[in-house]
Amino acid sequence: MNASAGRPCAGLTVVELAAGASDLGLGPAGGVPGMLLADLGAAVVRVVGTEPVPIDRGLTWSRAWHRDKEIVATDDRDEVLALLRDADVVLAYGPEALVEGRGFGHRDLRAANPSLVHARCGPSRTAKGAAEDFGLLVEASAGFCTQLAGHRAGPIFVDVRASGMGTASLLLGSVLALLRHRARTGAGGWAETSLYDGMLATLGCMIGRSERAAPEIEGYWEKGSTFPNFLYRCADGELIQVWFGGKGMYATLIGVLGDEPSAEGYYTDQMTGRLGERAARWTSFFATRPRDEWIARLRAAGVACEPVLGPGEALADPHLAGIGLAVERRDGGHRDVLVGSPISVRPLGAAAPAGGRPDRRGGPAAGLLGGLRVADFSAFVAGPLAAEVLADLGADVVKVEPPGGEAMRAAAYAVAACQRGKRSLALDIGAPEARPAVERLLTWADVVLHNFRVGVSERLGIDEETVARLNPDAVYCHASAFGTSGSRAALPGNDALMQAVTGFERAVGGAGNAPLAATWIPIDMAGGWVAAAGVLAGLYARAVDGGGRRVATSLLGAGMLLQSGVFLRDGELVRGPGLDARQTGYGPGYRIYEGGDGRWFALVVPGPGGWRRLSALPEAGALPETYAPLRGGPADAAAREAEAVLEAAFATAPAAVWADRLRGLGLPAEPIEPLDRDGFRRAVLDDPVNRGLGRVAAYETPDWGRFEQIGPLLRCGPVTGGPRLMLPGVGDHTVEVLTELGLGRAEIDGLLAAKIARRPEGEPA
Repeated sequence: MNASAGRPCAGLTVVELAAGASDLGLGPAGGVPGMLLADLGAAVVRVVGTEPVPIDRGLTWSRAWHRDKEIVATDDRDEVLALLRDADVVLAYGPEALVEGRGFGHRDLRAANPSLVHARCGPSRTAKGAAEDFGLLVEASAGFCTQLAGHRAGPIFVDVRASGMGTASLLLGSVLALLRHRARTGAGGWAETSLYDGMLATLGCMIGRSERAAPEIEGYWEKGSTFPNFLYRCADGELIQVWFGGKGMYATLIGVLGDEPSAEGYYTDQMTGRLGERAARWTSFFATRPRDEWIARLRAAGVACEPVLGPGEALADPHLAGIGLAVERRDGGHRDVLVGSPISVRPLGAAAPAGGRPDRRGGPAAGLLGGLRVADFSAFVAGPLAAEVLADLGADVVKVEPPGGEAMRAAAYAVAACQRGKRSLALDIGAPEARPAVERLLTWADVVLHNFRVGVSERLGIDEETVARLNPDAVYCHASAFGTSGSRAALPGNDALMQAVTGFERAVGGAGNAPLAATWIPIDMAGGWVAAAGVLAGLYARAVDGGGRRVATSLLGAGMLLQSGVFLRDGELVRGPGLDARQTGYGPGYRIYEGGDGRWFALVVPGPGGWRRLSALPEAGALPETYAPLRGGPADAAAREAEAVLEAAFATAPAAVWADRLRGLGLPAEPIEPLDRDGFRRAVLDDPVNRGLGRVAAYETPDWGRFEQIGPLLRCGPVTGGPRLMLPGVGDHTVEVLTELGLGRAEIDGLLAAKIARRPEGEPA
């Protein structure tokens, strides 16, 4: 195998074991990891049963997710075993009876194939029990359906791909980390996750609980965000998303709109409520001009904004094709344009790798990345989360931030979610006096990571060319907003803007409704996981061939990945199932229903057998004979008729009664407990199964006392060992890190005295 001959996973064979697993139920989890491994060069074989899962018939998402894969339809156990014995990686999905029950689990396969990397998406178990592998059921059981206010009262089908995309990230990251371990040791390994774990992987900024945090901090975790969304309808009826988090953008936006200047500035206005008042007032301002005019005016002034598009519409933007996020395939005479890989890995600098130094071995840290060194120059969420994932795997991560702390220190939830397990080096890296320390840090690191806007790293002297000169064996990752090249590369971006341009907000809003934004920054979180996977792919390539790698990822790519089942065919969008106006789901066989008591439950009807059992109920006797679980296909009329019949039937008894009756018929159903934000976080943090599996981390912090949060979610072996459970204060490790880099005491004291570096107040000299 020779990763340098092309893409990093060239020469690998990946088997997706998916018999009995539903593409609709698993969502991106069931197809995206294999799709991305194929994009990275692996040969991917997808094994399915001879009979497709009935609810998936006609599901167009599958065309996008399973492109470039060889599909093998077989029920022959020996044929499947032959494929698994020769595989490098197995991605195993489906019920335990069809995986472990047939001898396809890791323990069964490792004797015949000891170098196999086996990643299992298994049942979602909590203290409530196990939920079947349908994202809707997992999210309903957890109470996730209650965590976003919709266009009507009550829980909604939250169409954000939380469980599926999070699980895809966990599977991909685990596989790449284990492949690096195998390249260094020759031994395979295992990873296990579930749709429930995947849901948690997207919620790091949402779930936390402290003993004595300030009221505004604890209030966020308890009650949620009250921050305005800044989404506006323009004179032509089109919608625009605005963001002004960059320096000076707030005052500039006020000036462009012609509003009264702010006397005290952005942060004071936010704390006093004046920001919210302005946000409401600006509705009338934006209604005076068409969207294109506003976009031109705002961008000319340096204010970030994006049009609010539908899922897949951005694929027509030439920028995406130029940076590889829109790829073309031919299928039966049709021209398809699909979402491309958000991860690019190539040799670092101008020269190809030439067998550089091997990976460092050993070191004080445990885990798959024990002994690995990471210089994390990133800020906000996506970059820091990527580095935290590496820390969770055992890497020694040095968080480099200004002496005053990075910008997101004010948003404690982001610090809590993205800085665990790191050491903080507070250093003004732009100061000439800091240059020797910066260069030593770049030389020290195995991984250099940042998410600055294009051009900033060159000004700071941490760009690819500099790193390649100082440390040609490093893995250098730039996690940008819109990509590192192309017409939009220089534009600023954040979660809100990406929710708009990738179609996320429209998907969540439902058919014909105003868009809705998720408040827990899901695309920032997805961007962090994608960047972590990119770094791990670079580390694997380095472990195989030596030499550094340059990794490029983007928020735009992560956001497009969430809607990657949508594609263009001959210039027309192929969307697949979509959310209805009442935000209940995709059709009668995959949605939530209201019971007669005003409570709700989720129902999945996976096949015709369940449909017949439903129709046998006296209350649902008028159900159409045609099995039509989803709207939008050839049986759309039957699906809509069935929804009306079932809605009327389920209104005759309480939701919990119906859930029990349906389960008695062998139909997957989950009651939805009405949970406020505090109830939802308690359900996660206090669940004994979550605590036992390490899904919850609890530890002492200097400022907040006892702190609890979503813990490290990558469960892998054979190498085990968790990260250091701590949140670094600004400069907590400045002297320690500078000393390790070889700076003398006089040099360190000089940087501290000049306020170019910072250590905690009261730390002994």
